Amino acid sequence: MTQRSSIAPIPPGALDLAGDAVRRRRALQGRMLERLEAAGFQEIIPPTFEYAEVFVRAGGGAADVADRLIRFLDLDGKLLALRYDFTASVARLAATKLADWPTPLRLSYAGKVFRQDPEREGRRREILQVGGELLGEGGVAADVEVLRLALALVGLAGVAEFQVNLGHVGALAPALAALPPDERAAVRRLIDRKDAAGLAAAAPGALTELPFIIGRREALDRAARVLATAPAPNDAIARLNAIDAALSESERRHVVYDFGEVRGLDYYTGIHFEIFVAGAGTAVGAGGRYDDLIGRFGRPLPAVGLALDLDALATAAP
Repeated sequence: MTQRSSIAPIPPGALDLAGDAVRRRRALQGRMLERLEAAGFQEIIPPTFEYAEVFVRAGGGAADVADRLIRFLDLDGKLLALRYDFTASVARLAATKLADWPTPLRLSYAGKVFRQDPEREGRRREILQVGGELLGEGGVAADVEVLRLALALVGLAGVAEFQVNLGHVGALAPALAALPPDERAAVRRLIDRKDAAGLAAAAPGALTELPFIIGRREALDRAARVLATAPAPNDAIARLNAIDAALSESERRHVVYDFGEVRGLDYYTGIHFEIFVAGAGTAVGAGGRYDDLIGRFGRPLPAVGLALDLDALATAAP
């Protein structure tokens, strides 16, 4: 007679992996770290938990970051949190232990991040990531380097068909900033839902057109025509055009320009992107420019980076 274990099952959102699932992830992780090292990115291993304030500060004090932390009290009563993302730890390191290191800094990492979403039950609460951050370079060349690296890393997974949705916060941000503060959140929700009728009533002007522009090079031309009538100058399209010109044809075929993404507008300061692969229900990676973040820890530096979800990639890859 087989006895059933009295041990409770794992918590919702946790993962048990064994056999081929482990081998696939470790092999992919190894290939990606080798590629990052070859590109000049030095690996760091930050702690699995930090003071919760580190992640809240990196998030600009946003309430949703605090709500998504998996927190616990230290022996001295201080609030700790499991690693919510690597970028916060990179920012803390760059401003403290690595403060004397010359820039640009190229740092890579691999490991799990832990986060919860109270509004979406059943989502994974631990995610195996690989990523890289380029600190101290604010130009187009750094954006291209990180974007090109993202394309190369996804290619290492053996995925032939994938898409990078690339945008720039500078396209939507000025029009949103011109709205009364109490209306911005509602308009952002309308943009996220692609509610054309709602936007036409709530936010006439560029916000009724830009969120629906998505495509290849022609999307840049369409967005430029819309922004040409904006009251303030906008360099978002010029930046994206410069990036497009720097990419090769083989790289460019994976890139789609998307002007309707509002998630991350409070975090990113320039380009932002998400990576999608057939067979994966959500984005398998994301990244962008976040020039304000490192300064929150006392060392202002421009920065751009990316992170890939190895669990999602390993599951979707052939």
